[in-house]
Amino acid sequence: MLQRAEELFERGEYEKALEIFKNLAKEGDAEAMYYIGLMYYEGWGVAKSEQEAIKWWKKSQNRGNLDAKYMLQTICATSSVFARE
Repeated sequence: MLQRAEELFERGEYEKALEIFKNLAKEGDAEAMYYIGLMYYEGWGVAKSEQEAIKWWKKSQNRGNLDAKYMLQTICATSSVFARE
C-alpha cells in the first residue's frame, strides 16, 4: 500500500495518496506520517499548514523516521510555529 501511495504522490494525485497515507498512518507507518507532513508543509492536496506538518513529523520521528527528524531540525531554526508546539 505504501508503494501505491508513493506512486500516486509522485504523479501529483495528492488526494488519493493522502487517503492511503492516512490509513497507513493509523496503523503506525512512520513513512506515511512523513509524507502527510510533507503534504501539509507544501500544501499539496491539502491546505498548507506548518503546524499540521510539524505534528505529523513529530509522530513520524517518534517512530524512527530520519527524514522527519531532518525536516523538524531544518525548520526549527527558521519557524516561530515550532516553538509554540
